[in-house]
Amino acid sequence: MILVIVLWLVVVLLSQQAYRRGYLRSPWHLDLAAVGLLGLATLGFFWRVAAGQNWLPADGGDLVSFLFPSYRFAAASLRAGAWPLWNPYLYGGAPHVGDIQAGFLYPPNLLLFLLRPDFSYDALQWLSMAHIWFAGVGMYLFLVRGLRLGRVPALAGAVAFMFSDGFLVHFGNLNLNATMAWLPWVFWPFVRALQAPTKRGAWFGALCTGVLLGVAILAGHIQAVVFIVMALLFYAAFALFQRRADGDFRAAAVQTALTTGVCFLIAFLIAAPLLLPAFQLAGQTEREAWNYQEAAGYSLSPAQWIGWLIPGFFGRGPQFHWGAWPRVEVGYLGILPLALAALAVVLRRDRRTWLWVGMAVTSFVIALGIYAIPHGWLTLLPGFGLLRAPARFIYVTDFALAVLATIGLDAVLQPLLAEERRRFEDFRRVIGYGTAAVFAVAVPLAYLGLVLVQDRDAALVSHTSVALIAVLTFAGLLLATYVWLTACGREWTTPLMLAWLVVALIYLDLAGVGAYQDLGNADPSAAFDRPALIGYLESQPGPARIDSRTDIEALWQPDTALLVGLEDVGGVANPSALADVARYWEGLGSRSSRLYDLLNVRHVIARKDVTLDWDKFALVFDGDPELNVYENRDALPRAFFVTQVQAAPDHEAAWAAIHDPAFDPATTAVVEGAAPTVSAGGRVTNVREIPNGLQVDVVADGPAFLVLSQHWYPGWEVSVDGVGQGTPLRTDYVFQGAPLAAGPHTIEARFAPPLWRAGWALAALGWLLAGVGVAAARFWRPEW
Repeated sequence: MILVIVLWLVVVLLSQQAYRRGYLRSPWHLDLAAVGLLGLATLGFFWRVAAGQNWLPADGGDLVSFLFPSYRFAAASLRAGAWPLWNPYLYGGAPHVGDIQAGFLYPPNLLLFLLRPDFSYDALQWLSMAHIWFAGVGMYLFLVRGLRLGRVPALAGAVAFMFSDGFLVHFGNLNLNATMAWLPWVFWPFVRALQAPTKRGAWFGALCTGVLLGVAILAGHIQAVVFIVMALLFYAAFALFQRRADGDFRAAAVQTALTTGVCFLIAFLIAAPLLLPAFQLAGQTEREAWNYQEAAGYSLSPAQWIGWLIPGFFGRGPQFHWGAWPRVEVGYLGILPLALAALAVVLRRDRRTWLWVGMAVTSFVIALGIYAIPHGWLTLLPGFGLLRAPARFIYVTDFALAVLATIGLDAVLQPLLAEERRRFEDFRRVIGYGTAAVFAVAVPLAYLGLVLVQDRDAALVSHTSVALIAVLTFAGLLLATYVWLTACGREWTTPLMLAWLVVALIYLDLAGVGAYQDLGNADPSAAFDRPALIGYLESQPGPARIDSRTDIEALWQPDTALLVGLEDVGGVANPSALADVARYWEGLGSRSSRLYDLLNVRHVIARKDVTLDWDKFALVFDGDPELNVYENRDALPRAFFVTQVQAAPDHEAAWAAIHDPAFDPATTAVVEGAAPTVSAGGRVTNVREIPNGLQVDVVADGPAFLVLSQHWYPGWEVSVDGVGQGTPLRTDYVFQGAPLAAGPHTIEARFAPPLWRAGWALAALGWLLAGVGVAAARFWRPEW
């Protein structure tokens, strides 16, 4: 770390000398210095995590339960020389490439996977911290290079944005933060493109926007991508609306439409290998059946608006949250930034200011979700109803407010006209009156509330204490804001010093109320560590699956199988799971059914006091202090022959057929469509798992039918003795099957989705178009 800091200082000094000698036309050394300061600020903010003293989030959240195993699986696949297209380890098998959260094509993730495939959980914490720093750097450069605002005010805006509520609450949602970190980077060329005086500059900006947005999509959070896209559309629409009375409105409308269309096209092409399989999967998941109540879950409740000023009123971290509504991000980005954003409206009532006000208000209304009508309208758009947690749109609100805060700070540091000076003084007095009211009314009432509940329930005392601390913190920060405004109005020091004071106050504000929230004292990834139990399962012959869906989430991380290389019919709760597979599980009836045996579940992990069908299950391992392993003696193998095939005209008919009491999957297969002729059985001599598939050696006694206990999904291909046979037959509702002629054969079932290959062709086209455009820009020399 010290070496990195020294290298940064050397680069800053060298670039400063290059600027002084005329080798650089722009003072990039100042921007490099700001980038380094933001890095030091990030380390200071998360110093306990960076030093290894604590972990964040305390329980690991999605970072440990979902992303860590998923990323390690991708890294292992890449190390083995294969793309991680199919995940055989969770949910009985699922399309990994279709899960947009997989993120294995995102450059930072890919670099980690290739260089250190056995990375520890700490690496993901560092990635999360790095993306928060990256968000700050992008915000700073957007404000300085995109909006032409002062460097120190831009530094203040960057600090407010990067440590705002969304990034802190979702520290464990690395893919969400990683995607949203690209928001200012995407806006930088987009805004410049809309302002470009020539078509050449506009095209160059559109291409740059498309490339950056495409990379952001690869980070793996489609909701965040939708938010960024909507923010770009809002900005373009608002900017165009402001020019409605201009003489060049029609030309501006055409240029805006083309610029927006080009950037979205390039982004889609670059991210096509991820998007095309994801679109295919989206229509076959449990999300598809969501209603509006589910889509509007985790909306920003009006009761939580107090969090804009007092984020800890209802307890900011999960340990202290006591509201009767779900804990969501409330959008806190500091008291002083809010005051500066309001000051932008007071001092700079121009087009740019009102545009960002419109962005802030619109995004805030959408974040309200079920508490406001517009979100419901948006769910009528294709795919939008599959996204929940509208409160996350508060990222865009904080982005717009951080821009306004920078505009306000930049304005107040400039010499003010008489009218502007009067408005500033009026604003300062309002803040002063508000500060006096808080100390005179709110603080005493908060103390009184604590006194009155002393003999009440302990939880009530705790909640009141949390609220009191939050109110006192707000009062102190509001007083600091008033003092700074007074110092500014009275010119107690230079504008530069006042600007640096703002940076310091914002940082201390956000660090004071957010840096130590949700810290844990133990490594969350230790929950995967059950060496004796896992060692026993790894020693068993396979392939065979385990079943951890026995309500043991408090003792067993649901995605443990993915991390250690076991195959589980369960996994962490995931709305992207296949709907048919979920329906099959729910329709089993019990673990005593033959449909359960068809899942190839040989071992069940459960508590020591579990109740099972003891005529079917037997205890085989009790060497773990809390969990046992039980063997299913009736489990069907991964591949086997049946002697009868029954045709089902459609999917629902297949569902009815497998639930017929007389149905036995060990002897009969239900095939959707025309049934092949079967007159004999056979035997399986060997089963080998290969990357993204399965190889089976068999001997068929005659025209036979092989059942594979492997979930059917578009993109699976079957070959017999090296000759392609096309798609496997959909068998027993969710499994695969293949007809065979008499004799010995080697059957290979491999997941090779055509959309994945098509996506790469489109990505190559996208990078080609972007590359040609950037190369041409060398001759066009766009104005920005």
